[in-house]
Amino acid sequence: MPRATPHRLRRLDRERGSVTIWMITSATAMILLAGLAVDVGGQVHAKQRAQDIAVEAARAGGQQLQAPAAVRGQGAVADPGQAIAAARNYLAGTSDVTGTASVSGGNTITVNTTSTYEPKFLSIIGIGSLAVSGHARVQITRAVGGVAR
Repeated sequence: MPRATPHRLRRLDRERGSVTIWMITSATAMILLAGLAVDVGGQVHAKQRAQDIAVEAARAGGQQLQAPAAVRGQGAVADPGQAIAAARNYLAGTSDVTGTASVSGGNTITVNTTSTYEPKFLSIIGIGSLAVSGHARVQITRAVGGVAR
């Protein structure tokens, strides 16, 4: 077995720690990528939740019809005050989503929601709250025999 010469030892000493630097850099990059995946997924989930709440609030508002007109077959028209109150009541039942509701044309209820997502990993590099929003529009339609009228 050949013996190491002093020159050969000096060359190996210069390379000491190079794997450690590579491992630290790789590990940091992997943690950042995993954090990015977690936080992007969390933001998408928060946006879907805001959208779902907007849809359900609009549906709740759309169920508030002016009963006399609907019973007489004069069309399905929302009671604006009750529709907005029902949508707002639904929104009030959520702890982290706020929103607005409006009625237009007597048969269209629109709900917009907003919320925030707090990043779990990306806050380490200074990324704070991420805003998310949802939007839903419900149009009331009278149907007789499965046909909209």
